[in-house]
Amino acid sequence: MRLPQLLLVLLLSSSSNVLNGKEHGISDLNNEDKRDLQQQKNKKPNILILLADDVGTSDIPYWGDNIVPMHNIQKLQSQGVMFMDAHASSICAPSRYMLLSGNYPHRGLNSGGTWSWLNNQNQFLNNQKSIAEVLKDQFNYHTGMLGKWHLGGGVPSGGTYSKDTKRPLSCCNIDWKKPMEDGPNDIGFDESFYTMGGIQSAPYSFFRNGYLQTDIDDIKFWEQGSYATVNDNGESIIAKPGEGDPNWDSTEYNTKLVKEVDNFLENHDTSDPFFLYVGLGPVHRPHSPVKFYLDGTPVAGTFNDPHLDMLYELDLVIGSMISSVEDRGLMDNTLVIFASDNGGIVKDIRHTNEFGRHFRGGKGTVWEGGHTIPMIMRYDGVLGAGEKRTGLVGLNDVYATLADIVGFDIPDGSAQDSISFADHALSEAVDSKREFFGIFHWPKVSYALRWGSFKYAVIHTSDTKKEEYLFNLDYDVKEERNLLIEGSQFHKRKKNQMATELRRLGLCPLDIEDKFLLTNGPDAGSRVTCNYFRKDKSRCEDQLLGELNCNSVCGRFRKDCKYYDNTWSTSYPAHFLSRQPSVSPTTIKVDTPTNDSCVNNPQYTFERNEGTTGNCNWLGENDVRKQRYCNDESIASECLLACDRCVVPSPTTNETPSPTTNETPSPTTNETPSPTTNETPSPTSNDSCVDNPQFTFERNEGTTGNCTWLGEKDVRIQRYCGDEIIASECSLTCDRCVVPSPTINDTPSSPTQSPFDPSCTNTPGFKFQTSGGKKECKWICAHKQRKVIRNRKRNNCQGEVKDKCCAACKALTGPRCAY
Repeated sequence: MRLPQLLLVLLLSSSSNVLNGKEHGISDLNNEDKRDLQQQKNKKPNILILLADDVGTSDIPYWGDNIVPMHNIQKLQSQGVMFMDAHASSICAPSRYMLLSGNYPHRGLNSGGTWSWLNNQNQFLNNQKSIAEVLKDQFNYHTGMLGKWHLGGGVPSGGTYSKDTKRPLSCCNIDWKKPMEDGPNDIGFDESFYTMGGIQSAPYSFFRNGYLQTDIDDIKFWEQGSYATVNDNGESIIAKPGEGDPNWDSTEYNTKLVKEVDNFLENHDTSDPFFLYVGLGPVHRPHSPVKFYLDGTPVAGTFNDPHLDMLYELDLVIGSMISSVEDRGLMDNTLVIFASDNGGIVKDIRHTNEFGRHFRGGKGTVWEGGHTIPMIMRYDGVLGAGEKRTGLVGLNDVYATLADIVGFDIPDGSAQDSISFADHALSEAVDSKREFFGIFHWPKVSYALRWGSFKYAVIHTSDTKKEEYLFNLDYDVKEERNLLIEGSQFHKRKKNQMATELRRLGLCPLDIEDKFLLTNGPDAGSRVTCNYFRKDKSRCEDQLLGELNCNSVCGRFRKDCKYYDNTWSTSYPAHFLSRQPSVSPTTIKVDTPTNDSCVNNPQYTFERNEGTTGNCNWLGENDVRKQRYCNDESIASECLLACDRCVVPSPTTNETPSPTTNETPSPTTNETPSPTTNETPSPTSNDSCVDNPQFTFERNEGTTGNCTWLGEKDVRIQRYCGDEIIASECSLTCDRCVVPSPTINDTPSSPTQSPFDPSCTNTPGFKFQTSGGKKECKWICAHKQRKVIRNRKRNNCQGEVKDKCCAACKALTGPRCAY
């Protein structure tokens, strides 16, 4: 990953002057001074992310009215850059995953996010790494997470989780002296102090580094209601009955986080950078402002509504946390990001600054008021001060933006929906790279797409009925004029284009009809069809593009596809692959010669989808435009150079140039597999491959399951089919009847060929030491819970074990584990 050009210039300019002896009149530096200055130049920035809860744009000055004085947030904006068209999910848990993963919510475990312990694991899949984990792995960042978690997790090892959301602690004899699993410390955070669901739901207790901070013998069941606080500093409110700490006080939630931020920074070793993510309490209900803030400032009762009091408290909290950085002299090298997890709340708010004044709808809707969020970035000496940016950005774009600023490499499988806006943050003159932003709200089944000023929204009123809307937000920011009603052909075409794009970004993208390039895994650089995944479904877990391009094979949310009708499209041509990362010619293994007669027609213009005109130069400026317009032969024939029609393709299906063809494409191939390539799915079953109807097994929840129950959901298959006993009895459900193909050209293997990379095997007889004794390689991935496999890999797949247990360290579950 390389820093954006503008950002690189800014970061190096002042340091280069110093190194050249031009700063402060210094004409000569000794070697030690130069070395120190070079180290300072290469120092990575500290990162502080402050994520507010349920704060809408009209709650914040500059966007809304200045009813609540917010001097600290206004100061932050005056020292940084404010993004006027920033978006998140319309509810909190999915947005938190978007921020830390760089993905849309449905790339994770659940399409609508993961809450509490209901799934006994967090929202991240095995092949996804959080920002914290990447920063820690690549640049030794000191990482911390404080406040509201809302990304799920697992109960301590050996425990049985319950779906009783009111009594999650006392139920089921869980040993809370052990740390919970799949929490913040399992996805890259060194330190954590958090609640599972903020202030609004049980358990009403904090966890530190995974350990419950309340003695299990002291657990109290809180009924719904208001309670006097122990220190008489406000009124603690329980909105939903549930158990927790006997001294739970919702009024002190935010002041606790202020103290924790201070402690984190006080104990931080400044020889390494820090990444601190804080999930704030305000202004989620229940509204329980503190009576007096830490410095004695009155808060509760200051305004005529507790919501406004909470906004006032939010500003004080932001001020305190930023002061903790400034007071330690760290702000010169700290990037601060302030944002909200979704739009503001609209019901039961009595003050006149109602969110709907600016936008339609609020939290929990796909209207602009539900997902438009305030976002501010401050990075002294790099970003401008008091500036605004109008480009379209998403909360999931923070991941790629930090990758550009810090310079870390995004791992395969991570941040697939993240687009850096680092250059746009530097200058309004540089457009945002994001062209589309999808909004997906489940389980209410509504979704929308932003494309420039246009907004397309679909709201399902039932399984078979839906309402469609198209708005031009430049003229209709409140989304009151549905352009589809007017019947314009331009608007109908726009709707169809946006509907197709929305489906591509969503839960149920249609299969790609042509060959596409694999970008990761052992076969990276090869071009395959969906048959590649049909022949061996385990590749779906190893290859990111399986779910994206071959959803009918690898999709995890097939039950939700009923909400997409067939009028949008039947399949995608290859040119629609705007998500596919660019690959260097050496990876593709094909030359791209041009000839002198291949030029653009300088007089040619064509009608763009937006109703304006474009020319060849405009078309060639970015790949998204090429993908959209170059499929039109009338445009491509006039814009040969812009549409890459000068490229001479290789005549063979494996893209290796034939020496006898003089690199002229064969008229018979045209990248269509010949009948002899045998690109047909391998047999999916045989007569002896059936499920055992009498077989039952013990589920994680302490109950029993059978093969029929197992096959009802993909997540069950993923969780249990790694157990060889279960898989052998439920061979049909666990896809053990599939005959995998070993080669990238989809040719069936002979019985003696291995379906996997022959160089990646487990060494026979090799054992290694664990806390539970010596284990064989297959122990690493032979477990029915994927989170356990992930922890075993993280703790053991290093050094000699990684080499000796190659197959086990790369596999998820199934037969490859023991290969």
